Amino acid sequence: MKKIIILLLSLLSLNLFAGIDPKVAYGQVKNGDAVLIDVREADEIKAGMIKDAIWFPMSKITTGSDWKKDFQEMTKGKKIYLHCRSGARSEKVMNILKQNGIESENLGGYITLKNILPIGEPGHR
Repeated sequence: MKKIIILLLSLLSLNLFAGIDPKVAYGQVKNGDAVLIDVREADEIKAGMIKDAIWFPMSKITTGSDWKKDFQEMTKGKKIYLHCRSGARSEKVMNILKQNGIESENLGGYITLKNILPIGEPGHR
């Protein structure tokens, strides 16, 4: 019963935040047309990361002074997809990016995405 509730909550969080099918977005990442940015913090990525995701924690954006330059260099005009643990933080990051003239899309949370997309080694920035 507990697993069913977790699955339902995970699917709900995915539907609340994601405007695109995660598999379609991941296909764009694999083709080099997009980047997948994991905005979770260091202690959270120890649980794993989506394969080919780039780690750029929210704290770097909210406390760093040169984050925008680093972020734009990392994304180089590609479509930007974001995710965090549940999707709430990546939604906040999406809004910060928008305020800074950077368009992105929230794919939701790792708790759901790890069941849909391949898991791999972290790509640190």
